[in-house]
Amino acid sequence: MATAYQRVADSLRAAIQSGELAPGDQLPTEMELTRTFDVSRNTVRQALSQLEASNLVRRQQGQGTFVAEQGVSHVLGSLRSFTDTLRDLGKEPGIMGVRVAVDPDPPAPALDFLPGIHLWLAERVRTADGRPFCLMESWIPDAIAAGVTAPELEQSQSLYEVIGANLDVHPAEATEVIRAEPATSRDAALLGVAVGAPMLNTYRWTSDHRGQPIEYVRSASPGDRYEYVIRLKQ
Repeated sequence: MATAYQRVADSLRAAIQSGELAPGDQLPTEMELTRTFDVSRNTVRQALSQLEASNLVRRQQGQGTFVAEQGVSHVLGSLRSFTDTLRDLGKEPGIMGVRVAVDPDPPAPALDFLPGIHLWLAERVRTADGRPFCLMESWIPDAIAAGVTAPELEQSQSLYEVIGANLDVHPAEATEVIRAEPATSRDAALLGVAVGAPMLNTYRWTSDHRGQPIEYVRSASPGDRYEYVIRLKQ
């Protein structure tokens, strides 16, 4: 059975996803929500904290809580798949343009990081609620590519899920670099943006629990469709 704060969060999330509450709309006050849902103020605050963690709302001190612009958000420090991240945000994950093949000319960072004679490129466009938001290009060594096929990746949508199921290989640690870069001609063609448009690109070097390199990935997203969130504590 869902907890009280989960029921409140689910109800507000549904209102946001249905458009009843649109980006920029102010939510009712905490006191109004306590009366609406017949719960304590602490329960309301827990619900709002969950929605804020999913970047569905923004709380502004002294002003209230507002519905956030509905791009896709990823919290730094998480190695969860895009598919899981999208589901947490209440969005329908999708994938298209899946291609898995040997890359005759992989980028230098992939060559420097990954072992093996050949490097394979697993390319796909990720969608959220049917809208393309990210071009993912994962370079993987022969040992990992042996457990990946385009049909499996298209069905699962998650490279990590496929290699976990087929090879019992799981990502354990990664280093990620985030850069603001202009869209390439390929980014533009696959994501529906202009060549040179602002992009938020991430580059990740991923290893398994043994420290064995398993993937080098470039993720390219239009700046208005994706964001990274950094949570700081003192």
